[in-house]
Amino acid sequence: MPVNLEPASSWAYAFPMVRAGGVFILIMGVGVVLGAIVPRRRRLLLVLGALVATIAIILLAARLSAPFGAPTRLQIWFLFGSIAAEAVLVRVAVGLYRLAGERSLLLAILFAVGLHFLPMAVAFGPACAALGVTLCASAGFGLWLRPAIGLNKLWALDGIIKMAFGSTMLMAR
Repeated sequence: MPVNLEPASSWAYAFPMVRAGGVFILIMGVGVVLGAIVPRRRRLLLVLGALVATIAIILLAARLSAPFGAPTRLQIWFLFGSIAAEAVLVRVAVGLYRLAGERSLLLAILFAVGLHFLPMAVAFGPACAALGVTLCASAGFGLWLRPAIGLNKLWALDGIIKMAFGSTMLMAR
């Protein structure tokens, strides 16, 4: 079987799921920002954001990805592997920070979530890797370098970053 060694004409074709990932990330960002606005409902809003994002990706993924073709098996494996890695990373963060207070615990979880976007870039493209680095930098800055910055500010920043990158990914052509 011949192997096509020619590069894709654009990064979007190399990452056909980029728009679907953008929808999910954008909606999750909205849920996170709402959690900064209503901190007493932060976890509920996060769960609702995840639920709405999951429904949206189920309903829209095929339509958003169709113009770019089908993802490779490797991309599918990295997508699901990254989700599994996120679950493990969040458990590790909880284990390390559960006694450190809510602020540290939640920032450690945000850092873990940022990390899972790095391997997910195989499925969604380089914007996803940049998202992961940006989220890790934001959470790490608040967690280790500037402990005086309020959780709500850092939580809102995380959501705004997700909304910005999600929007960019959604508009990929």
